[in-house]
Amino acid sequence: MTDPSLFLKNLWYLAFHSSFLKKGKLIGKEMLGEKIVIGRDSTGKVFALRDNCPHRGVPLSSGWFKDDTIQCCYHGWTFNTDGVCQGIPAMAPDATFDPSKIKVFQYPVAEINDTIWIYIPEKKLPSTVPNEPPPNLVLNPDQKFKHVETVMMPADIDHSVIGLIDPAHVTFVHQSWYWRSAKKLKLKEKKFEPTGRGFKMARHAPSSNSKGYGILKGGTSTEITFEIPGNRTEHIQVGKKQIVSITILTPINEKQTELTHIFYTDIALANLLWLPLKRLGKQFIGQDLGVFNKLNEGLKSKPTLSLIGEPDLQARWYFEIKRLWALSKQNNEPFVNPVKAQTLHWVT
Repeated sequence: MTDPSLFLKNLWYLAFHSSFLKKGKLIGKEMLGEKIVIGRDSTGKVFALRDNCPHRGVPLSSGWFKDDTIQCCYHGWTFNTDGVCQGIPAMAPDATFDPSKIKVFQYPVAEINDTIWIYIPEKKLPSTVPNEPPPNLVLNPDQKFKHVETVMMPADIDHSVIGLIDPAHVTFVHQSWYWRSAKKLKLKEKKFEPTGRGFKMARHAPSSNSKGYGILKGGTSTEITFEIPGNRTEHIQVGKKQIVSITILTPINEKQTELTHIFYTDIALANLLWLPLKRLGKQFIGQDLGVFNKLNEGLKSKPTLSLIGEPDLQARWYFEIKRLWALSKQNNEPFVNPVKAQTLHWVT
């Protein structure tokens, strides 16, 4: 049984890049251990429903979707995209039962910059209204992300988040000619500030021992933000141009977490070199996946784990933010971020 404290509810989670979802198609997806069917109606609007027919529980994603109507493959019950039952074929024509009284739970959905987000509430109440806005993806509404890569991490959301915000692994896991080398370690000093649901590394000049930043000229600066449930945004400014690189973690269940990296830039050279950059991004994420496969093997023996010193302080912040967020929702009280502005040091 899944530990209920593992997943944070009443928050928005990334389902996938919009390019995955075509009109007239249904996609069944597991998120936070919940089975969800996602589709796009004839007007292009995205919808998400609990992926079970309320009759006998068969996944609705296994059925048919035509003319904005979902039909279950077991007994042919039909539902509109709001989850309201439209008909029960086996019911006699003169039956007085009103099928519209049957409704599949409908999840709130937001489509932002070509990414699709689903709000996962703690309580599945009719007409659920999110009490949190969708995440800020930095871009203007008309700007679209380019999908880079999605991989499945063999770890729960907590281990995945720690890997995402851990500064010490970069030198050893991501050794490459275009990034940095373990032979060029350097003491780093980074200023952190709290945000609405997390923390950010205040805007600063990129590390001089990272070749990837070295090709950018013209007053380059970067700001890195992390917010629960698992969204890391790096916003790089190069003069009047920008790069937005967002890594998003979506917990699938207690053993798997989906990692999605989306990317945007208005730097002409980067757009011209998009295909090789995409390959490099895939290699970078593949390095993380490789070490997580090793981590998964190590965790099978249930070792005692530790978080030590300033390099691991962001991980400790994450656990405290997560604990206080869940407590605030449980008690129906405002969330108070425990992170205070401070400067951290580590060698990488």
